[in-house]
Amino acid sequence: MEVEFNLENLNECLCDCCPVQNRSRCALDKMKIMQEIAQEDLDSRMMIEEERIPALYCAKEKEVLNGLETNQECQCDKCLVWKENNLFSGEPPGYFCREGKG
Repeated sequence: MEVEFNLENLNECLCDCCPVQNRSRCALDKMKIMQEIAQEDLDSRMMIEEERIPALYCAKEKEVLNGLETNQECQCDKCLVWKENNLFSGEPPGYFCREGKG
């Protein structure tokens, strides 16, 4: 199943609170950028490139993030995007931050 990269899915995504990436300097830097963008006007927010967003990895090609703690429990199976798109039946079954979309 193809996951669409959109605002609705981004709002349901759990990547930003996942323990696999919450200590990654790479992900934290992207989250800081996201916070800055959230304070800007709507037109600026609509122009952001998806590779700058540390979330919705199930909708993106494989991305290289440094410092992922893959020994931590992946949160994909608790995510509404994962459930609504039946991602449990595909590959990878989780850790999209490491593997990209299937």
